[in-house]
Amino acid sequence: MRVALLVSLILPYPLALAEEERPVIVVPRVSGQVLFQTCVTCHRYDGRGGATEGGFAANLQETKLTYEEVVSVITNGRLEKGMPSFQGFLDEYKINSLATYIKEELKAKEN
Repeated sequence: MRVALLVSLILPYPLALAEEERPVIVVPRVSGQVLFQTCVTCHRYDGRGGATEGGFAANLQETKLTYEEVVSVITNGRLEKGMPSFQGFLDEYKINSLATYIKEELKAKEN
């Protein structure tokens, strides 16, 4: 009888834990500015590009590309112009963050 009472007291507790809502932990995502560190070899820290180790990189402060076109270039590259594809290296979230950084932060620095 004592064992049955003990089991009945212990058993509902784990079942209750399984049913209660658990907090969702949100892991911070990497910002576009941090991701841009991948691009600085060719496009430089300020995005101006020019003659660099990778060839002649586009000036991202003056890009006329739309947001969608920037996403496409980051994803697929422009091999004929020396721009590599980052598909498989950066996930969709990171590519979108990087494109947003280019369009909203670097483009805003245009002189």
